[in-house]
Order: sequence, then C-alpha cells, then structure tokens
Amino acid sequence: MRSIRSTLPSVLAAAALVLALATPVSAAAAGPGPISTTTAAPPAATTFTTPLKAKSYTVSSYYGPRCMSIPGASTFHLGLDMAAPGGSPIYAVAAGVVVATVDGTSSRAGYITIRHSLGGVTYTSIYYHIWKSTTRVTVGRIVAAGQRISEVGTSGVSGGNHLHLEIWQGAPGSARSLDPAPFLKTHGVDLYRGAKAVLATKPPTTCTYYVTTLLNFRTAPSLSSAVLRVLPVRTAAVAVAGQSSNGYFPVRVGTQSGWLSSGYLSMKLPPLPPKPPAPAKPPVVAPSPTGAPAALPGSTPKPAAPKPAAPKPAASKPAASKPAASKPAAPKPAASKPAAPKPATYKTTSALNFRRSPSLTGAKIRVIPRGASVGTVKATSGVWRKVVYLGTTGWVHSAYLAKR
Repeated sequence: MRSIRSTLPSVLAAAALVLALATPVSAAAAGPGPISTTTAAPPAATTFTTPLKAKSYTVSSYYGPRCMSIPGASTFHLGLDMAAPGGSPIYAVAAGVVVATVDGTSSRAGYITIRHSLGGVTYTSIYYHIWKSTTRVTVGRIVAAGQRISEVGTSGVSGGNHLHLEIWQGAPGSARSLDPAPFLKTHGVDLYRGAKAVLATKPPTTCTYYVTTLLNFRTAPSLSSAVLRVLPVRTAAVAVAGQSSNGYFPVRVGTQSGWLSSGYLSMKLPPLPPKPPAPAKPPVVAPSPTGAPAALPGSTPKPAAPKPAAPKPAASKPAASKPAASKPAAPKPAASKPAAPKPATYKTTSALNFRRSPSLTGAKIRVIPRGASVGTVKATSGVWRKVVYLGTTGWVHSAYLAKR
C-alpha cells in the first residue's frame, strides 16, 4: 500500500471535473528500479503459479483507486492485497531473477523484486510487507515458478499481516502497472478462486473523510500556501478516490474546494468532544420563621431582640397517667441504586500491529491475531485506542476493532 507517482487514468480526471476541483492532480508510482549490470538476464517465464498457498489467504483490497483506510496509506492501490497469517510462505509467480531485496521496518515496507521475461517482453513482480528479504533469496538468484522466496509480514504502513503483490510490464523507467488478478488469470492462475474469501470492497468514486483536529483548509498542497479557513473537528470533506499530492488531498467542503493534509483525516466520524461541566447553582435559602431575611450559609446571623417573658400560669398537679406504649418505627426499605453500565470490551477484526505510541511510526510491540480480545479502551488519541493485551499496554488502530 504505497503512494503513486504516475498520472491517474482519465476516468479519475473526469471524476475530478464532476466535483469541480479547481486544481488538476497527478499521483505517482514508484515502479521497478533499474537492473544492475551484474544481474543475470531473467529466464523465460513459461508457467505461472499463485504467490500464496490456495485457500490460505483472503483478498482484502483490490487494485485501483481507493479511500485512505488508515492515515498514511495510499489512495491508489498499485497491487492486490492478500491477507494471510504472519510467516506464511510466499512463492515466485514465475521463473525469473531476483533484482532487489529490502528488509522491512515498522515505517518501511520490505520487499523482493523479481524480473521476468515473457515472449521477449520484460515483466516485474514485487512482493511487499515482508520483514526479512534475504531469508530465502539474494540479488542475482535465479528462481523457478512456485519457489519459496520469503514469508508474509506486516512491515511499513500496514494494518495487519498480508502480501501486497504488484505486476509491472516493460523496462525500468517506462514500465506500467498492471492489475495482478486479470494478468495472472490470462496465464492460468485465478487469485480470486484460490482465495478462501474475498472481503475487498468495490473501488469507490469518491471518499468522505472527517477532520480529526483543528485543521487548515489550504489553496494548494503545501504548508506555505494560503489558508482559506480553519475547519473544526468532525467537518466532512469529499475527495476523489485515488487523488493526492505531497501528502494532501484535493477536497470539497460544502461548496468550497481546497486541500487538506491527509494525516488529519479519518474515514470514521470522530467522537464528540466532552461537554464542559454545568455551572453550580446558588444554594436555595429558606425564609426565617419570623419573616426576617435568613442568614446565608457561611455568614454570621445577627442576634434577634429579646421578647418580654410571658407570665407563668399557676402550677397544678398533673393527674397520674400511664405512659403510652410506643410502637417501633417500621424500617424504611433501602433505595436500590441502578447498576452502572459495564464498559464495552473489544476484539480485533484482523491481524493488527500493537504499538508503543499512537502513531504509524510508533515502535511495534507485536502483532495481535485476528479475533483476539483486547478488553476495554483505556484512552483515545485520534483514530488510535490504548488497550492492554497479554498484560502489556499499547496502542492499536480503531479501524480494526469491534465490540465483543
């Protein structure tokens, strides 16, 4: 899942006109790099195979324009995402030569690049989000179709363990990106039929995002551009799927067009900010029995003027009487307090990175498996939630949590 550097297809430009976004946008793709002069020529690719074992993966994201699933993710998907357990074997889709190996980190997606030759045309397959790129192969290694080259991981900008597979046609510098599913299907490999499930959603035309903090609405995709106005939290902004520039999205807010930094936008509507406490009401003071103003709490009352003593009546001997038997007071039933609602508990909906801080660059503690219980939310920071898993406190992305 990466940003792209090539001009978007004309259909996206048409969509942009529908929204009347004033500035044309070009998004871009990295593509395969140059071939080292020391790398052998790739062998002919005569057979093709699936990159993951059949029925071991789930198709979680299609190729093409999309909405930003988590902050930092791309808005044009150059490959096909295949979710699978971490450590699952990855296989070369065809015979070729390894031309690049890059180890992954929590902020950089690791990958292996293999160059192929098909009918005299150069093709490239790239396998992303791995952790260690040289556990099975090294640069210059000739590999066969179906040969194990690495293991599934979740390095870089990733919501969980998966393989991001890209296919490029042409020589480096002029290659064009292809949708892996139809390309491999023409060579006898059906990635959709081989999946145990296809949970990907259809690529959208537009995306609605919500502002997660006070945010400058700018005239251009730059910190030095003029600010149209400052948008409050929860403001809705509509963008064309697949368009971005310099970390900004061209959006429409109401009838106004401009640019917003993608790092402060979310597909989920942020919670309402807490209401300030209501001001305390002044105490109610009952009137004095004499009609004089009653003393306020904390004040010193003035002593009342003494009244003349009334004459005492002549004392008479009271008649003897038996004391009245007093009945014991019936006990008052104790008022029952309503039980306080239990806080909601959550579980993961996918294999999920567990980080030490609420950021995609936060150090990764471990990967929480799908369906695991993380208890209650201890704190919130934008789209991140603080939870406890296996006795360790850390942060997870709210997009991959659901109530139990």
